[in-house]
Amino acid sequence: MTEPRLLIRLGSLGDVVLATAAANRGRELWGDRCVDVLVKEEWKGVWEGHPAVRKVLVWPREERGVSGLRRWAGILRENRYLEAVDLQGSFRTRALLSLAGVRKVRRPRREHLRRRLMLGPLRANPHPRFTVARNFVAAVDAGANAVPSIHPPPAAEREAAKVIPVPGGVGLIPGARHQTKRWPLDRYVAGGRSLAREQDAVVPVFFGPDESELLTAWRELWPEQDQWKPIQARLSTVAACLSRLSTVVTNDTGLMHVSAAVGTPVIAIFGPTVTGFGFMPIGEGHRVLEIQGLSCRPCSLHGGPRCPKGHFRCMLEIDPARVLTALAPGVSRGSQPKPVPMP
Repeated sequence: MTEPRLLIRLGSLGDVVLATAAANRGRELWGDRCVDVLVKEEWKGVWEGHPAVRKVLVWPREERGVSGLRRWAGILRENRYLEAVDLQGSFRTRALLSLAGVRKVRRPRREHLRRRLMLGPLRANPHPRFTVARNFVAAVDAGANAVPSIHPPPAAEREAAKVIPVPGGVGLIPGARHQTKRWPLDRYVAGGRSLAREQDAVVPVFFGPDESELLTAWRELWPEQDQWKPIQARLSTVAACLSRLSTVVTNDTGLMHVSAAVGTPVIAIFGPTVTGFGFMPIGEGHRVLEIQGLSCRPCSLHGGPRCPKGHFRCMLEIDPARVLTALAPGVSRGSQPKPVPMP
C-alpha cells in the first residue's frame, strides 16, 4: 500500500475499543492492513494483532505540545496518507492533520449537545438506535454497520492460558475511573463469594494498572485468596484472559468494552450513566442492569466522585441476588441469559 490511511483515536479505553468498529468497516472496504492507528501508549494493546492495522503509532504525552505537534506532523507527512479518519476530533488532532498536509479527513458527528440535553431539566429522550460505535463507523461509511473487535496476539494468548488455564467461568470487573460508576465493592465481593461456591472454582477479578488501592480494599473484604485471582496485566493479556471466560460482570467501564470486543458476554451494571449515551456493550448476549424510573438518572456523562443527591439509589438498589439471577445457571459462551426485569 503506497498511500495508507490513518485512523486516530487517542483515548479513552472504551472509545478506543469502539473505534475498532470503524477499522473493521475500513477493512471490509479496503482490505487487510488498511490503516495506521495513532493512539496513546496505554491503549496500544487494543490494536495489537488487529487485521485491519498495518502499524500502531504511539503519540507520547510529553510530545503533545507545540514542538511535539510539529515533529509528529512531519512523521505523518512522510507517510503520505491518502486520508485520515479522525475519531478524536479535538483541536490538537485537527491541528496535527492540518500541519501534516492530510487533505481528506473523515470525522464522526459530534454528539455532546444531544447527551447534554439528556441531562438537562427537559430530559430529552435518547435516539433509540444511536451508539458511539455506529457513529464511528459512519465516519468511514455512512449508513454502514460494524462491531468492535480485539484480536490478542499469540503471545498474549499464551500468557492468558497460564493465568486462566481452564476456559469458562465468570469473571468480575469491579473498577471504574469514576466512583459513582462503581457498584459497591462489598456487593461485588458478596456476588464473588457466591460464584466461588457455585462454580467450585477460583473467580478471576480484573483490576486496571492504576487500581492498586481498589485491589487492596478488595483483599481486605475477601481475604481468602485461594477463592479468587487478581488479574492486573498488560492490556493485550487482559483481553486474552477475558476471551477465555464465559461471562463477565462489570461496571460501565473500558474493560466492559474490551470483554464485549473479544466476544465474551457481559452483565453490565449501569448507575449514573445510561445506554442512551451510546456506550452500551456491543454484540450478542450482553445484558445491562439498571434501575428504571429514577428522576435523577442520568446525572452525568461520565460519573463523578459522589452521588449528587446523596442516596446512590441507582447502584444500591441493585443487589447481588439480581446480578446472579441475570447470569443464569449454566450460562456458556454465546448464550443469552433470560431477561431479568428490573424495577
